[in-house]
Amino acid sequence: MKIGIIGAMDEELVPIRALAQHLEEIKKGNRTFWHGDIHGHQVYLTRCDPGKANAIIATQQLLDFFTPDCLLNMGSSGALSPDLEVGDLVVATEAIQHDFDLTGWDLKPGEIIFDVLTSTETGQLTYKSMQAFPTDAKLTKLAFEIASATPLDNLGSHTPKVHMGRIVSGDQFISSVEKAGALWNTHQALCVDMEAAAIAHACYMNNIPFLCIRAMSDKADHSANVSFTDFLVAATQNYGKVFDTFIQQLEK
Repeated sequence: MKIGIIGAMDEELVPIRALAQHLEEIKKGNRTFWHGDIHGHQVYLTRCDPGKANAIIATQQLLDFFTPDCLLNMGSSGALSPDLEVGDLVVATEAIQHDFDLTGWDLKPGEIIFDVLTSTETGQLTYKSMQAFPTDAKLTKLAFEIASATPLDNLGSHTPKVHMGRIVSGDQFISSVEKAGALWNTHQALCVDMEAAAIAHACYMNNIPFLCIRAMSDKADHSANVSFTDFLVAATQNYGKVFDTFIQQLEK
């Protein structure tokens, strides 16, 4: 199987690259990819950088250049659910672009339109729409089971827990408790980031199975007193453990 992996930051890819045998660097235009073997699978990795536009460009390039059979995304997210602690993992079931707003057209918050046409009969716009882009059910179930059974490194005195549910993404860094609360009330999403929903959208349009796992870098009320550096070290180690077992159990 060929597996594509995308992370917003290079640090998020380091533990995955460390698993790879025969690792090679590939330059395509202005983007760097890495290719290697992990447990008999061909793996292609790239850094997309923050934001939905960056994420969707990197995703489409990876899909076009290397035609992977599935695509995995990992990274940090801010918690929206009050039940989440710093270091907890969320295995996404679906993703919504929270900053896409056509509510003036009576669509739901985050509902995307595509296949937009003007009817030759009525002169009115016709379109398809979708609010939540799903992850692959089989990959998500496998990842949740593996993550739940994997001994995760503590972050401070907290042993990370594993959750499964909806996430939201937008081109905004959510730094206020009020904004986080509004997203929670609107979408009931467990966490928020800047890339996952765009990657999910691209995978949906290309019929590519998608998996997303996110680690919480902050609590919903911003009360956590953990440095991002300390968080990133523990989170990436936990990613490495989960993805090592996950890739090993994928069918070849």
